[in-house]
Amino acid sequence: MRNKLDELLEDSKNLPIDTKKIDKNTALTEQEVYDRVQDRYERKKYAFRTYLFLCGFTSIILLIIIFSGFSKVTNFSLNDSVLIALITSSLATIVGIFILVMRYLFK
Repeated sequence: MRNKLDELLEDSKNLPIDTKKIDKNTALTEQEVYDRVQDRYERKKYAFRTYLFLCGFTSIILLIIIFSGFSKVTNFSLNDSVLIALITSSLATIVGIFILVMRYLFK
């Protein structure tokens, strides 16, 4: 899978470059560019996976709450204190996972 960046890197190898004018502290090597491209790909992949996980987790919690709300029809009931604990702990879990993963991925 070649992209525009790969083509630019290949083209840049054929350019005459005066190495005396290059600041060694700010110039990126080909490996550093490759690492950054790979990091961006991994960030997208894990951000999407985190989003899917949080959507699934939230859907399960909502289903439990809905089933508990229709307890006469579904024959599934939970005490009010259990529902409150479920909602607050799941909300804290969702926010915590989101913050941890996003801070790690996009620092």
